[in-house]
Amino acid sequence: MDAVPTADRFLRELRFGRDRAESTTKSYAAAVALYMRWCRRTGRDWTTAAADIGLFMTWLKYTRGSGDGGVVSGPGGEAVRSERRINGVLVAVRGFLSFAAAENTAPGWILGQLYELADTRDLPIEAQGEDSRLGYRMRARHRLQEPDSPVDRASDE
Repeated sequence: MDAVPTADRFLRELRFGRDRAESTTKSYAAAVALYMRWCRRTGRDWTTAAADIGLFMTWLKYTRGSGDGGVVSGPGGEAVRSERRINGVLVAVRGFLSFAAAENTAPGWILGQLYELADTRDLPIEAQGEDSRLGYRMRARHRLQEPDSPVDRASDE
């Protein structure tokens, strides 16, 4: 299946159908391009590669630049992309693959590879709502823990 028309429809849907900013659309396009590059370089079909998304995360973390070289990790191996950047790429790729599954360009079972069904009991009490009903939501399966970094707030001056 050719990914370019699907990616093009996804990006047009983001920009015009969901009224996302041009910069957001550009960032999503770059993330989808990284996913496609990984699929091509590793011989995976983009429609089913969600089963190996953990390997994609490793590739993102340790593959430099355009990704021409192999993944080199181990003692002394430095991460190329931060946890925050990798999580941003994953958000875009999940959105793209969900879009593809919704339009039957990719199989529907990939959603189970990207998301797990979670209930609201693991949310902070403030986020659970006033009614005590049990609710369900989709939670991303793959996400890196981002380090807490203090924010230097601007003063009134």
